Amino acid sequence: MQWELDFLNALSNWGVGNPNMAWLSYPLSIITNSCEYALIWIVVTIFFLCFKKTRKCGITLAVALLIFSLVFNDELIKNLVGRTRPLYVEGGEDLLANLENSNYFFKLGESPLFGLFEYPKETSYSFMSGHTYSSFLCSTIIFYHFKKTGIVCYIFALIVGFSRLYFGVHWPTDVIIGMINGIFIGIILILLEREIYPRIEKAWANRKKKKEVVNN
Repeated sequence: MQWELDFLNALSNWGVGNPNMAWLSYPLSIITNSCEYALIWIVVTIFFLCFKKTRKCGITLAVALLIFSLVFNDELIKNLVGRTRPLYVEGGEDLLANLENSNYFFKLGESPLFGLFEYPKETSYSFMSGHTYSSFLCSTIIFYHFKKTGIVCYIFALIVGFSRLYFGVHWPTDVIIGMINGIFIGIILILLEREIYPRIEKAWANRKKKKEVVNN
């Protein structure tokens, strides 16, 4: 853990704790905050569900976010592991001070969205990085359906992962494991989609045919 803490302290002092890095801190704060509660991915999912061309992807994204992100990681894994965030361990005082002294990371009550975004409290656990996990999970699913859009999503996901380290709210291993698990679970959901979705389409088509026969 010491190497992780040393890395985070060095990164924080170079970045968010340095006023000269405001040009980077501010956009990274917007990016990292956009993934709070998987908000940006929920918006993308709703958008995909609205159109026939993207609906299949949207359904898989919805399952991924509801079951494998919000429940599996946020409610199960984090509470089972119970890992303290680097902000609140001995030696992480500078990480917290850099955030508290910075104007680039929204605090409770100061964000444009009525305090929805805030840096994590001491009672919030660290493992895995939910921002990174949900971003790579959704990017993997989107990449399967729409390659070019998926590449853009992967780039965004990498920036999200970096932002969690930049602001010192996650250990490097939280982010690395989040990336790996996001991709892994994404692949599993894609395989399930390929197996289950055609059966649903077939059953729906048969139902429509029977209904047409009855009506005729």
